[in-house]
Amino acid sequence: MQNKLTIHTSAISHGLRCFIAGIGLLKHPKLRRFVWIPLLINICLFSIATWGLWTYLISSIDALLPSWLSWLSWFIIPLFMVSMLTIVYYTFTLISNIIAAPFYGQLAKNVEAHLKGHPFIEKTDGYFVAEMLGMIASEVRKQLYYLVRALPLLMLSMIPGVNIIALPAWLLFSAWFLSFEYAGYTFENHGVLFNEQKNILANFKLPGMAFGGISLLATAIPIVNLFAPAIAVAGATKMLYERGELD
Repeated sequence: MQNKLTIHTSAISHGLRCFIAGIGLLKHPKLRRFVWIPLLINICLFSIATWGLWTYLISSIDALLPSWLSWLSWFIIPLFMVSMLTIVYYTFTLISNIIAAPFYGQLAKNVEAHLKGHPFIEKTDGYFVAEMLGMIASEVRKQLYYLVRALPLLMLSMIPGVNIIALPAWLLFSAWFLSFEYAGYTFENHGVLFNEQKNILANFKLPGMAFGGISLLATAIPIVNLFAPAIAVAGATKMLYERGELD
């Protein structure tokens, strides 16, 4: 029992360490340049999400509360804001990942080259455009795979009583999916197909779930969520490299 607990703890800590290692990897001058365009995409999308969420909450609270209770809005709005942040920001993370997929693919490729001590990879514009279409198509497929499974769980999590089971299930599935999502860029670079990616990740569920869990948490934290996808791409590449999946 003690040995199993030690193994599980080590596996979980490995997933967490890989995400944190992604921060250090992005400090490399030659890797940092692959982050600027995805960062600008994230800033635009999250700014829209924050403005839209704030506007919606203000109008909804004002409509629901009678005038004599309007002073309560400054207490209720933060509560609603916290509960909605994870869902809204996570949704916009998925959208930004589709748009930024080609750039994350290049980031994963160069993180791998850096870890292996190989020269950084430069691609011609024509090659990048061809690769971009493949990356976006793969990303759309992943998002559809996620939505078909996550949306029913998310809807059930809003039903009192049922949400005791449904909400934790949604969080666990979302955590697993994010490990699949961010490892996918490196897998795509190696021509590993969709179903094979899932099978490989199933062999190390605990580190993958821990990695996906901290990625999910990072998407709910303002400012941090702007950098979270790039950090996760770099960290997932390191995780696959350390497990010998990129030989």
